[in-house]
Amino acid sequence: MYLYSTTIYRDTNDVIGINVVQNDLDKTDFETNYKSQAVLVGEIFLAETTFVLEITYASFKSKIDGVNILWSDVKYQETAKHYTLNILIS
Repeated sequence: MYLYSTTIYRDTNDVIGINVVQNDLDKTDFETNYKSQAVLVGEIFLAETTFVLEITYASFKSKIDGVNILWSDVKYQETAKHYTLNILIS
């Protein structure tokens, strides 16, 4: 199993090494178009056979084809500082 994960910062103050403009575009896209369809979770537990892959929001979004994988399959965690979006694909 592969757990694809991406992070979108809600607050970019004190965050080093990101493209703030792209992050803000990704944040607006997620909050406006997809957040209501995704599932908010408190914690994610991984099996020993799960590989975690950190990818960009654009790559993450491309995994959601609208047929086999839907935004309702996305699990996300929310803190005051960021969103972490996750999707499990076999």
